[in-house]
Amino acid sequence: MKKIIELERVNVIRNKNLILDNISLTVNDTDFLGLIGPSGSGKTTLLKVMSGLIIPDTGKVTFPSKQKLKIGYLPQALPSLPNSPATVMEIIASGFNSKPFTNNKEKIISIAKEMEIDQLLDLKITQLSGGQVQLVFLVRALVDTPDVIILDEPSSSIDTKSQSKIFQILSNVNKNNIPIIFSSHDTFAITNSANRIACINKKLDYHGTSKDFLSNKHLAESYGYGVDVLSHQGHE
Repeated sequence: MKKIIELERVNVIRNKNLILDNISLTVNDTDFLGLIGPSGSGKTTLLKVMSGLIIPDTGKVTFPSKQKLKIGYLPQALPSLPNSPATVMEIIASGFNSKPFTNNKEKIISIAKEMEIDQLLDLKITQLSGGQVQLVFLVRALVDTPDVIILDEPSSSIDTKSQSKIFQILSNVNKNNIPIIFSSHDTFAITNSANRIACINKKLDYHGTSKDFLSNKHLAESYGYGVDVLSHQGHE
């Protein structure tokens, strides 16, 4: 097990408001980390700190395994493309850092087939529904074999079948020692996918195994995980 991302006493301040308060945690290569917390708790900010999009005001973020990580990132707010002439294939291909598109067409088609969007590849991105666009940008985040995958609400705006497919593919990716970090308000997604959970409300209230989180009735209920959910999922 290798450390991939390490945060030490991270603080983020915006407009004199403390968004993240003294956050310290480590992400290992085997982690499928589910991030939960109420609206405004700092989840998106924390994901952006991990991905390098936000530099903390104090504290530090390090990548112990290498100097620079290749990160596949899926934001919660996808870019608005009302007049884009780009095709789905071109959007996905933009996920490669430097490799020529022609060398990767087969890989794009393969991952698109797994996500069951291969029939959309020749369409313009503007022809797709919101849920389809979400899937396209997920494939874009996965396509260049990143060192870590960071996803902000990946199951929003898509149907239950697509959600299940996404988390199955992410689980398979994680088995190759590629850590997955995702935020979600979806109880089912967190309890059935994550092997570790981080509870955040500006401060880090919990960071540990899913089993230990679910066995702590008070902690679980304070984050919206009712007893009926726990017993239904079979966690003890």
